[in-house]
Amino acid sequence: MERHEMWLDAFSDTQATIYTFPNCVATADLAGDGDYRLIIADIGTGTIPSKLKVYKGTGLQSEVTLQDIPTAVAPMFIDNDSPRLPVITVGTSEYIYVYKNLRPFFRAVLPPLQINSVERDIWGQYDSEETLFELLKNLRSQIGMSALTLKSQHLLTLPQHERHSFLEAHKGTPLVRKNIVTCLSTLRKSHNEDDALACLVIGTENCEIFAKLTLSDVPVFLSTAGLFDIDYTLTCTTRSGQLLIGRRGWVSPLLSLSKPPVGVVCLDTSIIVALMDATLNCYSDKGCRVWTVPVVSPITCLYRVHLRQRNLEMVAVGLHNGHVSLYTLSGECTDTIFFNEPISALYFGQYGRECSSMICVTQGGSLHVKILKRSADFTPELKEKGAGAMAKLQIPKKTKLFVDQTMRERENSIDAFRMKLATARTLVHVLNTKQSPIQESVKLSAEVLGLGPSFVVRIGVMNIGPKSGAGSTGISDLALFFHWNDKFYDVSPPIIHVPFLVPSVEVKFQAKVESINPNGLADVIRVIVLRKKQAQPILVAMINMPPSEIVF
Repeated sequence: MERHEMWLDAFSDTQATIYTFPNCVATADLAGDGDYRLIIADIGTGTIPSKLKVYKGTGLQSEVTLQDIPTAVAPMFIDNDSPRLPVITVGTSEYIYVYKNLRPFFRAVLPPLQINSVERDIWGQYDSEETLFELLKNLRSQIGMSALTLKSQHLLTLPQHERHSFLEAHKGTPLVRKNIVTCLSTLRKSHNEDDALACLVIGTENCEIFAKLTLSDVPVFLSTAGLFDIDYTLTCTTRSGQLLIGRRGWVSPLLSLSKPPVGVVCLDTSIIVALMDATLNCYSDKGCRVWTVPVVSPITCLYRVHLRQRNLEMVAVGLHNGHVSLYTLSGECTDTIFFNEPISALYFGQYGRECSSMICVTQGGSLHVKILKRSADFTPELKEKGAGAMAKLQIPKKTKLFVDQTMRERENSIDAFRMKLATARTLVHVLNTKQSPIQESVKLSAEVLGLGPSFVVRIGVMNIGPKSGAGSTGISDLALFFHWNDKFYDVSPPIIHVPFLVPSVEVKFQAKVESINPNGLADVIRVIVLRKKQAQPILVAMINMPPSEIVF
């Protein structure tokens, strides 16, 4: 099958005049009817203001004017009301705007930052414009431009003939140091379903992420994975070119990138990073480089492609020459889509009622939507085609070393067989009695019900292996073991035996948790998935219990 047959052209609008950033495109079921809308935060132009645009099908359904240039847009569920309708969160400047039913719902403001005392004294005691400018310039060299207030930053960027009018116009304006949103993402709380409750993860200009993490530099690209109540991973890149990884309560630098980053995608065990030197890089969660792939043009954006029906993960890479290339997690190019303009934003997900839609916005303002065919084949493209691929293999001649080794194996065939037999027996012993490197494909979800002191913990166990094919197998002989601090809780039953798990079917269990702490303090309960007659756990999850109500 030819490559251009993998996608269907849904529609293209070359007159859409959409100018946006990579993180300002998303889709969501805003009406609860299963028809997903396209959400785009348009940054506008010099004469056209920024707008939040919502597309239905091939036409523009509605638009809302924004007060400032958007940084990112993220649809999410914040309640369990019926019908299940998501909200749209938009980060602009120091504000987080939330829209529900395409109307403003509420606005959150990031807390302002503390003003430098030296800067405050300079503005309160200066005697001339030249003195004020020099003092602020010296202070900027000491603490940095981002540590100054907006008033000082604006003054330092003005030419000399405009400073007097600026000071007269802002004579009574108070000093304010705003905390600006630099990146935005969402993280599901306790379930991995599409309509599960989620929380916002916000990166700010103050070198922090609003998941209680403090960074060494300003975050610019942010990607999340996991569940907030169980275990999660935050991956971000900074302006200085650092790649950081964070989990609950801590963050650490993973490595320093050779070039400034263009985008980052966080997966379960690997991190994909695009750099400005036209390379796509894959790193493990330990910071080891797995592979590096050069591309034919500078990379402009990066997005994760998840095909659930095929259990396939890829990344879509937008290039400056108008190409969109799809790469597997092993670094192989599987397909390339061609456009006439440089790519500014990509999104892959459900649009309308099609679950595999590729949405592309170009730098010229065009909007393109393509639908993936169900018969698409993502076999990696051959690097060499034609007669060169069918060339005869060059087999080297037999060397004297090879001949001598063959003679030794022939003379000592019995000892060689015994060595292979001993190796096989050792491997069987390791697999049966010691820590096996093979991991089961098991997913765990947890939910805490109740206000205390009596709780119910609902545990869901699912076999996430393939549904069909040669690798389709069930999982048996599993058990759930609860580990807790006996000064805080009493859990019953402590062990739950799991029945045979077929692929893609979630089995739920319940355990009663009684809070015995007199002050109602909370602690962590660990759920350990074990296989019978094996000492190494298959999976460990931590449940953060809520504080218990005190019974008088």
